[in-house]
Parts: sequence; C-alpha cells; structure tokens
Amino acid sequence: MTCKNLSSGHCHNVAANRAAGTSVTDDARCAACPFYNGPARGLGDIVYTVAQVTGVAAVVKAVAPDCGCEKRREALNQIFPKAP
Repeated sequence: MTCKNLSSGHCHNVAANRAAGTSVTDDARCAACPFYNGPARGLGDIVYTVAQVTGVAAVVKAVAPDCGCEKRREALNQIFPKAP
C-alpha cells in the first residue's frame, strides 16, 4: 500500500494504531484501515473522498456519529476494488 501514514513498515497514524492495537502494519491491515490516506483502493475510497470534499461526511457525522461509514467504505473497497 502507499498510504501517507506508512513509512519503514510502520503506520504513524495514532488513531489507526490505537484501533489495531499495534504499530506494525502490513498490506492486509492497510487494505482494511479506515484511516488509510493514499490512492483509492476501490469504490469505498472514492465515495469517502467525495463525501469529504462536498461536506456530506461532516453532516452525517454530526447527525449520526456511529453511522457505519468506515465499515461501508471497507465493504465497498472489497466488493469493487481498484482495477490492477
């Protein structure tokens, strides 16, 4: 993965490490990370980016903080991955 939080095989995103319980990362963990910050891995990342840019994400989080957005993002990425 080419996440901006990843360098020398370690994730430097504090929230991601707290959620995973470790600072050591691998491709499998990056593939499912809700804090991923890199090129789109699939449809979920594209929807996430559009929601962030348009402000929809902020409104949804204000209305429903536990909306399931991260799980939906991961599921969409798995169902519709970026073509190689």
